Amino acid sequence: MRLLYVSADPGIPVLGHKGASVHVRELVTALAAEGAHVVLASPRVAPEGDLLDAPAELIELEPVVAEEHPSEASLRVAIERQAEQVMRLAEQLTVDAIYERYSLHSCAAAQVAQALHLPYVLEVNAPLRDEARRFRSLVYPDMAAEIEARVYETADHIFAVSMPLAKLLVGAGVDRAKVEVMGNAVTPERFPVRRHRGPGLTVGFAGSLKPWHGVEVLAHAFASAARTVFDLRLEVVGDGPLAGVFDRVSLPPERFRRFGARRHDETLRILASWDIGVAPYVAACPTFYFSPLKVVEYMAAGACPVASDLGDIRYLLGDGARGVLVPPGDASALASTLIELAEDRARVASVGARARRHAHASLSWRRNARRVLDCLGSVPARGLVDAHA
Repeated sequence: MRLLYVSADPGIPVLGHKGASVHVRELVTALAAEGAHVVLASPRVAPEGDLLDAPAELIELEPVVAEEHPSEASLRVAIERQAEQVMRLAEQLTVDAIYERYSLHSCAAAQVAQALHLPYVLEVNAPLRDEARRFRSLVYPDMAAEIEARVYETADHIFAVSMPLAKLLVGAGVDRAKVEVMGNAVTPERFPVRRHRGPGLTVGFAGSLKPWHGVEVLAHAFASAARTVFDLRLEVVGDGPLAGVFDRVSLPPERFRRFGARRHDETLRILASWDIGVAPYVAACPTFYFSPLKVVEYMAAGACPVASDLGDIRYLLGDGARGVLVPPGDASALASTLIELAEDRARVASVGARARRHAHASLSWRRNARRVLDCLGSVPARGLVDAHA
């Protein structure tokens, strides 16, 4: 299958360190491994610190940044230019299908799929209009709603990354029959054999250092637990606006290490020596609709996941069989959990081992890729559907 993968969001660097970047690269790699010839079109394909380990062609799209346009008319011109570029790509490459990671103010993939009668599958990772309205600013909101409705309607099938997100889509009027849940995953062979450092217990966090990731909760919880558990260490991989919060809680240098942003393969090597991986999300939204990549990667690394009891996390951790659930936003509860785990290190190891087995057996990007390709292959030709309508 000749597949055009469209990721039109200018905020997602294909070769960057963000979780969304990892998601795009890993799925593209898995699609290629399953036999698809993939062309990835995105506004952000320049080198930004990471690598795409797949025989996929990268094509730079003209970006559509709504905030840069002085009028709706100007924005519509930019959207149409992007659609024309995607049309040229699809025709030149004679693609068989289009897969898109949904982004705001972009309908190029939907428009081209409809015009060329191509199977079109959409991946939705968040209710982007609601996110923009809550946390940034949503420019041209009526236009964003119009485009979103068109894209959802045009898609033959929609993969939502979590059950709560699937429910939000259906509640917003999307046909329930074409919505399916497909969460984040791992490539098991990328995860090295676990490394044991000897004495001490290492707690780790990987991800962007932003408020909703619970970075402040983690800093205060660890500082509290470390006063009781004298061989507890904290390691942090990632960067962001809250990077300084760990300095403010005055952690001793021998108990804390900050790696900063690292390439994905380097991050996975660091995870291999962690005893506990922490995901202390706070309830920043009424519905926790995320598929937490860090939790899945902690599991695959064999680190005992300690994560907030939100959204799909309870299901992912098997009601606590494959990890430890903590109340969101509660530094005291997280500190108590770290102390309890430090007192039962056999439990830490056994839970981590169960999590690793489950992730390697059941949560693979190759499995996701097969679902995508099976779905695209089962879509009837649009021309035939239209002819019999």
